[in-house]
Amino acid sequence: MFKFKNKLKFGTSSSEKQQTPTTTTDTSTPSPAPASPSTSTSTQHSSTSVKDSPTPRQSIDSRNTISVNNLADDVSKLTVAADRSPEKSLGSNNKAGGEPPLSTTATDTTSNSSYRASPSSSQATSLLGQASTGSDQLTQAASPGLLTVKIYGSQNIQLPIKINNTKQILHALAINANNESVGQKLLKNLSALEKENTEIGDYLPGSIATNFLPSIITIPNAENMVKSLLYLTIEFDNNVLVIEPQRGTVNQSTWNQVVSFDVSKKSQQENGHLTMGSNFLNLNLFIRLPNMLIPENEKTSKKHLFTNFQQGQGTGSDGGNNIGDLLIGTIKLPLNLKCHTQQIRLMNHEYLKFSNFNAGLQDLVSNDMGEIMLTIEFKPLTKKRLSIEDFDLLKLLGRGSFGKVMQVVKKDTKQIYALKIIRKQHIVSRLEVTHTLAERTVLARINNPFIVPLKFSFQSPEKLYLVLSFINGGELFWHLQREGKFSMDRSRFYIAELLTALESLHELNVIYRDVKPENILLDYQGHIALCDFGLCKLNMSNDDKTNTFCGTPEYLAPELLLNQGYTRSVDWWTLGTLLYEMLTGLPPFYDDDVPSMYKKILQNPLRFPAFLEGTDAQDLLIKLLQKDPSLRLDEASEIKSHPFFKDIDWNKLLNKSYLPPFKPNVENLLDTSNFDPDFTNEKPQDSVVDDFLTESVQKQFGGWTYNGDNVL
Repeated sequence: MFKFKNKLKFGTSSSEKQQTPTTTTDTSTPSPAPASPSTSTSTQHSSTSVKDSPTPRQSIDSRNTISVNNLADDVSKLTVAADRSPEKSLGSNNKAGGEPPLSTTATDTTSNSSYRASPSSSQATSLLGQASTGSDQLTQAASPGLLTVKIYGSQNIQLPIKINNTKQILHALAINANNESVGQKLLKNLSALEKENTEIGDYLPGSIATNFLPSIITIPNAENMVKSLLYLTIEFDNNVLVIEPQRGTVNQSTWNQVVSFDVSKKSQQENGHLTMGSNFLNLNLFIRLPNMLIPENEKTSKKHLFTNFQQGQGTGSDGGNNIGDLLIGTIKLPLNLKCHTQQIRLMNHEYLKFSNFNAGLQDLVSNDMGEIMLTIEFKPLTKKRLSIEDFDLLKLLGRGSFGKVMQVVKKDTKQIYALKIIRKQHIVSRLEVTHTLAERTVLARINNPFIVPLKFSFQSPEKLYLVLSFINGGELFWHLQREGKFSMDRSRFYIAELLTALESLHELNVIYRDVKPENILLDYQGHIALCDFGLCKLNMSNDDKTNTFCGTPEYLAPELLLNQGYTRSVDWWTLGTLLYEMLTGLPPFYDDDVPSMYKKILQNPLRFPAFLEGTDAQDLLIKLLQKDPSLRLDEASEIKSHPFFKDIDWNKLLNKSYLPPFKPNVENLLDTSNFDPDFTNEKPQDSVVDDFLTESVQKQFGGWTYNGDNVL
């Protein structure tokens, strides 16, 4: 996931004539699962079929990035300083009344991102609407600081589906409720239900079912393991927290949880809309339902409500225990955190309503799926430079030639992050300073939900530190190798999210240049996160050309191989290559022999397996994989309007209102099972080095420190 690339250099500058391309081995990439199928070598026109089950690719773990060292990227033209004009603070809207007791332990965290949204309730608009009104405010940045959210309880929760009226299962859940009084209440409700059985029938409406389901159960024969049926994901400023209730029924639960977030990204305006950066809090309420309780017609007609339920697995050793994580409702809450100078209370004991925009109006009761009580406080950050002492080191995640990546927890907020540690001496000796500064600059500027966000950066005399959101769902490459290929819907979902990420980069005049499944991560919920910006090129407007030879052999565009100079259109070629690989199992021109593969990229026509013929996917691939870049789709807006994406609501996508079609198998947000155990079993430590760098060398790293919207 987080890894350093050993890049082989070709030539000395982007302006010089390049040598014959070769590759190097990425020593940090773990050995993958067995190779997936490969395409036929027929040279017919693009409409000609290829075998649906081609031969396996050889040495698949050797797919590596290649680059040139001394790139002429002008980092100085990109600034990361935010608007700092003062602004009056928002009132606290305090209400009278004491606070219920709350747990003081913070919950596990991971990454997620920022997006557009609208408030889910009238309370949100009235209490916090100043965050989304007026063009002047849209350009202001949130103040760096600490956001604290207190969750007290939920009530009137309703399921957006009906469930099977299986009294044996309901009785078992009631008996195993992790609270005696709750269990007794549920048994009493079940007794009443049995008397009304003739009226209820084989199915229980969601509104009734919540009265018979506990929020927490104790699983028998599993060492009394406690498992919550309900859980809440809270997203803010590119991070996700997952919390669970302490007691109660699904209909009404006690939570009493406190969570904290680092506020570190400035808000942005895109096309007249406020993006969900540091100005929005997003809450999603889920329930884990046993397979036996979900009617077959609900599995089919409302599959878009399930995050990890696999159809067709209702029988057999695994299918009978299959769990579907069902989305109950969502709250999208705008927050005004601009330039506050003292701690304020934005919301005090307010009930906010969940809505389920995915369920369909016929399934909703006044679009109201229940309520949750919140208190929200914000404390601005005092000017403080971070250091390694502000973090506890948890796990080693990876190691490369420049340094290592570790899972860490920030001591004050208990947030989990990935900490990338880079030795200055190593990048200076390899002439990689410009690359490294460019990566930090892009990450500090970008604000997109599908790009791994930079939270902080700081330095010591010997090292550079990048604090990134921790994403633990594994590389898309690993999932693709395990499954061979993806379905059409799943491929479309990933490509749509990636398309918006590349669009955001292009709007900043940045070319990514290294799209491939190895550089795409899946987060806890199954959304993508683009990472590894070491090959990005800055200050590239639409028609600007560059000549640097870099990328991954299977994904190189023809114009790059011909050394003709290339534009940001190369990102659309790689997007098409990725889509082809996801749908078929291999890149379109793959060959074990790299020179032969380059020849195929330049000369062979594009061919498709039979199942893609006549589809919108085939048409899109033809238009993205044009060897002549002047004939290729060249704008994100053109690609978005293609019939392949006709069912995509792009605002909804940016809001993360679409549930991912696949949820990675991770136990919790601390889970590191998708990382190489050779690393995670090591003791994490920030090693002491005695590198000495001259004052002139140290000056190259001026402006590295990033702390929210401030450059220190």
